[in-house]
Amino acid sequence: MKCCDAEKYIMKYIDGEITKQEAEQLKQHIQQCQSCEENFLFYDNMIQVFEQMPLYEAPKDFESNVMMQIQTLEKIQQRSYAKNRILGHIWSIFTVFFGTGAILVFYKQPIIEVFQKNTYLKQWVTNILPIEQNISNQGQVLGNITENIILWTDKTLVNSFGILLLLLCVVCAIQYIMLKKKKRTDRIQHKWIK
Repeated sequence: MKCCDAEKYIMKYIDGEITKQEAEQLKQHIQQCQSCEENFLFYDNMIQVFEQMPLYEAPKDFESNVMMQIQTLEKIQQRSYAKNRILGHIWSIFTVFFGTGAILVFYKQPIIEVFQKNTYLKQWVTNILPIEQNISNQGQVLGNITENIILWTDKTLVNSFGILLLLLCVVCAIQYIMLKKKKRTDRIQHKWIK
């Protein structure tokens, strides 16, 4: 018998499922193999320790409580799964719209030219062009406003940084003066104590 087979028989012995023939083969192998004998004795001692331990009875509603908690966890997982699917769909739709918008912004002129060459879309493009021009003008105005806000914020931050630096210097100077006075009073008190 090989050691791997002996290990299987040891597990069968622990489970109480070993036949008389397998038990005899295991016994013969254990008498010849010290390693398997040590394994067998370890598991046998472990079984004896478990058998000596007191048995505790689970509360009557233990199983129903565990099942309720499992069902609650499953519901939470299902909600989380549904939420993630919905968010995934929303993100996909946003990505499609954003990508389409980016393509239209970057390739606006070539797209308009292609549509104007098409006999079916020419009238539609002619009607849309004033709206597109109006949107472009509003975009430029919005860009100018944004640029002005960024410039104003930048100037404010630069000026604020200077003011903060000046305040920090003043606080440090006051702190230095206070420490110097404290040292002097400590020196004077030290002289009086002597």
